[in-house]
Amino acid sequence: MKQGVKFFILTVLLIGVFVGAYFAYQALRGDGSAEITKATESTTSAVHESGKAADFTAVDAEGNDVKLSDYFGKPTVVNFWASWCGYCVKEMPLFEQKYKEEGEKINILMVNLTDGDREPLKKAKEFLKDGGYTFPVLYDSYAQALNAYECYSIPVTVFIHSDGTLLEKHIGVLDAETFAQKCAQLH
Repeated sequence: MKQGVKFFILTVLLIGVFVGAYFAYQALRGDGSAEITKATESTTSAVHESGKAADFTAVDAEGNDVKLSDYFGKPTVVNFWASWCGYCVKEMPLFEQKYKEEGEKINILMVNLTDGDREPLKKAKEFLKDGGYTFPVLYDSYAQALNAYECYSIPVTVFIHSDGTLLEKHIGVLDAETFAQKCAQLH
């Protein structure tokens, strides 16, 4: 009988540990630390069957629906970000500089993961205004971009050739040298 009681107590404790770990993970996700990564990964998971980069619809600053494919015809860099993401904020000046230098030659599209809860539209727009950013921003209000590019952690940057084919999906913060190299490969 004592053996059965010990087994029962051990089982309950183990279940408690797993439940506690689950809630701890959820709490970490709540402040964004579990969704921010420095890891770098290249993948072609965002390629459509046609060989083109996966398309999505998002909302522009004026509230109009636009598709990623509307920008094909010149090289395009798409960055998925949120104002609560420390690494996203860190690389924003890099995108702003590239937009000012090459905005006529290359599309720089900043896709805000606007979910209405953690990243409301108003918060995102205030962040951009306060930072003085002038690059084009799309708001992923429909979560189509998030799903199309499987943005399980951010920042994510996608480099797309002018014909719409995907060069690379980069997961994690970009340094200036890597960013410049990938943009050069698009020309």
